[in-house]
Amino acid sequence: MKQSNRIKNLITDLNLASKPEYDMQPLKKRQENAIAIVRQVVVAFMNMDIEEKYPIIWNTDENLSSCIIEADGDLLKRAVENLIQNSINHNENGCTIFISVAEDAENCMIYIEDDGIGASERLIEQLNHTPHYMVCDTSTSEQRHGLGLLIVKQIISAHSGTVRIGKSKYGGFKVVLTIPK
Repeated sequence: MKQSNRIKNLITDLNLASKPEYDMQPLKKRQENAIAIVRQVVVAFMNMDIEEKYPIIWNTDENLSSCIIEADGDLLKRAVENLIQNSINHNENGCTIFISVAEDAENCMIYIEDDGIGASERLIEQLNHTPHYMVCDTSTSEQRHGLGLLIVKQIISAHSGTVRIGKSKYGGFKVVLTIPK
């Protein structure tokens, strides 16, 4: 990625991070199908993976065609994009990314998991409990600004939802976004 694009993305992330936190950006909530939103993001990433280093597996139950939530579709897309991009950024040698949407009586859950290198229990604990966790990942050649997960947490919080981070059943990293219906 070009330096100018990195700077532009950083500025966009900083602006987006501050807006939900300080209620400077009114949410454009409406009835949305979470499955359709997540599927759009998945298809976009699948089309960009020219080297096929990061295949994405769609694990949503085929009998579940919709999960209707009150949401800002653009912000929800951004949250899912950030999580998929995190899997790519932190697994330089490639990984498979598993995406699914499920529901229960009150919530819609979006699962983003991978079979990559994962994270230590200590880091998972920090990510789950430190509100403004900023990280510079020295294990990769590219500097990280750590705003991706912060933005995800703020977006989901603005939707009265929760973010849960853990170890994936596939051996890597897992994030579960839970949004009330």
